[in-house]
Amino acid sequence: MKKNDIKVSACIIAKNEEENLPRLLESIKGKFHEIVFVDTGSTDRTIEIAESYGVKVYYRKWNGFADARQYAVDMATGDWIWFFDADCELEEEEYERFKRILNIIKDNPLYEGIGVIYKNIGLNRNIKGYSSTVHIHKKHPDLFWEGKIHERIVNKNTKAILTPPLSVYVLHYGYSDFQTQISKAKRNLKLIFDELKNLKPTDYEYYVNIFYILQSYNVLAYIKKEKYSKKSLRYIEKFKKGLNLMSDESTFKKHFYVYATKVYINLNELDRALETIEEGLKLSSSYPDFHYLKYEIFKNKKNFNKAIESGIKYLESIDNIKIGIITDYIFVKNIVIEDLTKLIKESKEKSKFIDEITNTYKKGKKLNIGRLLFNLIKDNNSKYAEKLALKLAYLYNSDEVFNDLGKFYYERMEKDEAKKMFLNAISINDNNIEANKFLYLLNKEEGNAEKTFKYLKNYILLSRESSYIQELLDLAKKIGLEELAQKIEKRLKNL
Repeated sequence: MKKNDIKVSACIIAKNEEENLPRLLESIKGKFHEIVFVDTGSTDRTIEIAESYGVKVYYRKWNGFADARQYAVDMATGDWIWFFDADCELEEEEYERFKRILNIIKDNPLYEGIGVIYKNIGLNRNIKGYSSTVHIHKKHPDLFWEGKIHERIVNKNTKAILTPPLSVYVLHYGYSDFQTQISKAKRNLKLIFDELKNLKPTDYEYYVNIFYILQSYNVLAYIKKEKYSKKSLRYIEKFKKGLNLMSDESTFKKHFYVYATKVYINLNELDRALETIEEGLKLSSSYPDFHYLKYEIFKNKKNFNKAIESGIKYLESIDNIKIGIITDYIFVKNIVIEDLTKLIKESKEKSKFIDEITNTYKKGKKLNIGRLLFNLIKDNNSKYAEKLALKLAYLYNSDEVFNDLGKFYYERMEKDEAKKMFLNAISINDNNIEANKFLYLLNKEEGNAEKTFKYLKNYILLSRESSYIQELLDLAKKIGLEELAQKIEKRLKNL
């Protein structure tokens, strides 16, 4: 920031982050008064990389996240602190947004921090969800970090922190590798159980930690579903005892119903799952995750009409929420649209459902209800479906609708129109997996080796589909990129 501006210190705590650190430091260099880096025991090239960017490097023996963050604050000289995790990246427009927010609130003594919403990048390099925390705050003696894990900045007098209704978005790659997620969950559990030893069942923080146990078990259930789901049962009952300590607006309370319902689904206790999600819906009747889980429950019960009704409500809830909502299931909408299309076409009440969806779409011209309608009518009413999808694509600037149109034209053998749609999708989101795959296929059919190579490379990197690697290497050699082929082979061999 400029010399006359408020001084903002970027702070990082890290250990063994040589893979992630260059991306972060490249995105924040030159933007802050200083970059304070606290290393907690790296044995790789982390410190060397940090020093190469001219950051201020300090060392701290590990004693939990809050201790490391507070040490970074103590070493910083800025008026404000912005914490970055090593697996993050700051986009230029979000840095500009931050400067505007800071300029708005700088003279208001009540505001002590600014919320950060993390756009969590999933395994396919697309956004899989959002999470939020306060990672930007004033440097002030009344503000300090607490909690060995899932730490937070608080005011020692109020045990809270006041932020404006404005947030900054940061890319977070911590979910882009499945093994990393598993390792973090196991690490977190050890820290949480240590924290619980110092807490009583009458403490609010006790139930916060119980919540994070459920969260970690939810991740680990992907590798051992029955084992970790059964382990969760005990902590579901424990958390219920603290529900009265939390407001109905509490993120912990809302997500408890998500995690508990998922446990019961995993254990095939579908009636308990349904009962639990209905309790959640009393808290928030428009929360997408609740409707998605209800949809999943009814599918497992083979009650497909009820599943269709819940799936439609799930899509409606997505269409009516604001960006940035904290959610686990909003980004499975494409799968739900595909499944609903099949279920509705097979339903004896197909006409009734299509009429209801058509009426709902006409009332609001909403994106995901419109996409569902397009998929339902494109075979029998192609002209209206095409017109509908084109309107949605340009109205919402949606790469997903351009994908829908691209596949629509591709199936109809209108290859030029298909290519145009997929290129539109790429122009909006160059990480669009489907668009890259179809552009690879279209250019392969045309015999354009260079573009075939380009889109196939993108597709493999985004999807991690290893079965295409040999074709990619052959293409690289065909267009005279033998050296690059060797590098690609080295990079992709572990996919």
